Amino acid sequence: MKHTGSALTGAAVLFVLLRLLAVSHYDWHTAFALLHTLELDDAPGLFLGTFMADDRISTVLLMIVTPATFFFYFRTRKDPERAGITALLAAIVLIALMVSHTLTYHRWWLAPAAVAIGAAMFLAIRNARWLLHWFAFLLAGTALAVAAIVSTPWVPKERINDAQDVYVFETSPGFLKVLKAQDREFTILRTEDVRTRVELADH
Repeated sequence: MKHTGSALTGAAVLFVLLRLLAVSHYDWHTAFALLHTLELDDAPGLFLGTFMADDRISTVLLMIVTPATFFFYFRTRKDPERAGITALLAAIVLIALMVSHTLTYHRWWLAPAAVAIGAAMFLAIRNARWLLHWFAFLLAGTALAVAAIVSTPWVPKERINDAQDVYVFETSPGFLKVLKAQDREFTILRTEDVRTRVELADH
């Protein structure tokens, strides 16, 4: 358990680092500036926002991770050493995300594609013990890969003063810390200079 906790902590730190680099387009100074806008309670939003920010990435992940989670649950539900209930709850949450994703982007083929992938997975690797053993590591590796690839920030895009599109990372009395959507320049704006803020539907 001690080694597991250390591994999870290391993976979490690496995940945040990769997100900062990807969002800043791997500019060291911008990533450093963004780092100082983060607080401890930003962690859930950062993690979930990573997978929800890019609809193409989330589509692929839902098609693969959802059936894989069900596969893992059904293969390990009778194993007292594995947290079967955790896998089941994760699968239920993934189903809810899939429904929301389908209703939002009208990709009605998402659920049938996930079922087809699940069937192929069951037929191809139903006796693959290595997958069951390394399932958590595969998920962690996938999460880190997504963190390194998805450049869309985990906060909504906004249009300020009907002129420029930005991502607002911190709102403090007197100023806003924003990242410009186009060139990923980190800027601090005075609150008095911001006349309007409109949240945009696209990310």
